[in-house]
Amino acid sequence: MAIDMADSIYVINVGGYIGESTKSEIEYAREHGKEINYFEPFS
Repeated sequence: MAIDMADSIYVINVGGYIGESTKSEIEYAREHGKEINYFEPFS
């Protein structure tokens, strides 16, 4: 998986929207200690 090779991920969440697939990828990245950055503030 590409996330395994990355130091961080960048989430493009235009209008604050994050789809179900992206949510699972964010969780995977979080579980593996990756830095997570968002295009728009995420609450």
